[in-house]
Amino acid sequence: MLSKRTQTAISVLYDISSGNALQSVNFLLSKGEWKELFDKLEKGRLIRLLPNKESGSLSSYELCHPLTNISLLDILEAMDDPIRCNTPTSETFYVRHSQMAKKIGVLNQVARTFLAEIKVSDW
Repeated sequence: MLSKRTQTAISVLYDISSGNALQSVNFLLSKGEWKELFDKLEKGRLIRLLPNKESGSLSSYELCHPLTNISLLDILEAMDDPIRCNTPTSETFYVRHSQMAKKIGVLNQVARTFLAEIKVSDW
């Protein structure tokens, strides 16, 4: 349901909040992809560059708000990413994102149910 880019952004925000400067090693991004991700999170006012730091690494940023105040909607808007609800939520998603996966799974199923009720003939 969530793109790899959105999942990466979530991991980056979590890593910044926890002080983990390993640059979300689970996600292999090119230098340009990291720059784009940081730029979007900055424009979305989710992170800011620390004074006297060079952009491009997790240790150069801080969150603009406490992690508990940043919503999935905030991230989706900053990343300008769609939600893909045209497939059921996979088991691996539940394993990878345990706490939030239940809510995302419900959202996905509700969206799928509503979409199934919109018939082309009703257009």
